[in-house]
Amino acid sequence: MINGEKKVMIGSNNYLGLTHHPKVLEAAEMAGRKYGSGCTGSRFLNGTLDIHIALEEALAEFVHKEAALVFSTGFQVNLGVIDTLVGRRNIAFIDSLSHACVVDGCRLSWGEMTRFRHNDLDDLDSKLESAPPERGKLIVVEGIYSMEGDIGDLPGIIEVARKHQCRLMVDDAHGVGVLGPTGAGAAEHFGVENDVDLIMGTFSKSFACIGGFIAAEAAVIDYLKHHANTFLFSASMPPSAVATVHAALEIIKAEPERRKRLWENARKMQEGLRLMGYDIGDTQPRCSGDCWR
Repeated sequence: MINGEKKVMIGSNNYLGLTHHPKVLEAAEMAGRKYGSGCTGSRFLNGTLDIHIALEEALAEFVHKEAALVFSTGFQVNLGVIDTLVGRRNIAFIDSLSHACVVDGCRLSWGEMTRFRHNDLDDLDSKLESAPPERGKLIVVEGIYSMEGDIGDLPGIIEVARKHQCRLMVDDAHGVGVLGPTGAGAAEHFGVENDVDLIMGTFSKSFACIGGFIAAEAAVIDYLKHHANTFLFSASMPPSAVATVHAALEIIKAEPERRKRLWENARKMQEGLRLMGYDIGDTQPRCSGDCWR
């Protein structure tokens, strides 16, 4: 309600409408009563509870990776992961429309940052070709680009990454929960889960809360657990938030109709805006048809 008038919020990231789901609210309340309002410490000290570990195991299984690590915010995930993995002799290749946390992670690291034109495989290939072969390389792209609304060309990027023997990290903040047959994100949508080295996701969109995670091989997660400063020196997610996310994850897996409704609403809104004369660009809810094959 604004000035007594009912309005429709179209700028929210509450994609699946889970912020007021009864199971989500109940899980948050029960966790608060059992564990208290917060952990008052970092994950590395006293801030790891059994529910943190259970959530990480569930997330790893959900996105088809060996292990996962939960951070207090999504911004901290990219900041900590990129800073930790991109060393002094390494290069991070990022899309020109990458989120600020990806850019800041590169700036914080001791490595070099190289941008390539948005979703332009030829430009990425050219920049990788000109990079010193002895230097380590990490490509960082997004599953869905938040400002443009388009989907990253993961199959094409994977082909380029293989050619140049690069690691690939996908920031899937806006894809996890809504893309793919089970909602596991852009990698699942394209069927390339095994070809993506690191999958990042946030809890402030489809999961109706706050926080974030990174999923990868167990050895990589173990390394990040002991070296990522944003994990080591930040207070852990409060119990109510952890329980909220885990409950949301179970709903995402159990209620695929929520994703279907989301894409139906997206199509309806785009068609309606066009009929009203608005120029909404060329972004299409193109994943909707593919998701329900």
